[in-house]
Amino acid sequence: MNRRGRKAQARIQIRKLRQGEVGLLQGARNLLDHPLDNRAARHLLADPAHHLWLASSEHRVVGFLRSVELLQLHTPRRQMFLYEIAVRPDSRGQGVGSMLVEAMLQYSRGRGFEEAFVLTDDPANKAAHALYKSTGGRTETTGDRMYVWHLAHSAKRRTRSTSAGRFISHPHFTGTP
Repeated sequence: MNRRGRKAQARIQIRKLRQGEVGLLQGARNLLDHPLDNRAARHLLADPAHHLWLASSEHRVVGFLRSVELLQLHTPRRQMFLYEIAVRPDSRGQGVGSMLVEAMLQYSRGRGFEEAFVLTDDPANKAAHALYKSTGGRTETTGDRMYVWHLAHSAKRRTRSTSAGRFISHPHFTGTP
């Protein structure tokens, strides 16, 4: 406790898991909706389109975020879908969720994504709505169920015409129209 009688905030560290780091995920098992399957987790971490971030404090997992890269049929533009986020009840209100979302957004911006989004399944979940708004997410649908972050694109895009119409070249898109 500090002088004002508030719980002292421990230092929070955010780590993006890499292939082979399934053991670190064990610390998040109480935050997951279903029991952790190590084989499935290994498979997920080996897939470059899936991303897991862990928040830890004093060597204890206090939150996690899972996101998935999405491709589209009408454009080479990539999107990051925030699939799930969870924070331990005793760590809520300390900025853990914001730090996890910001880590995902920073990663996405750095790799040329133009957009990240999340869908909410409960309009009464005021904490989720506040989190998405506080990190810059904006609703673009009625009912405030989807929040979108428009990400600045650092690489230059070139547009050229083809017989099929306009084609936008993208640094992460290889192939011809």
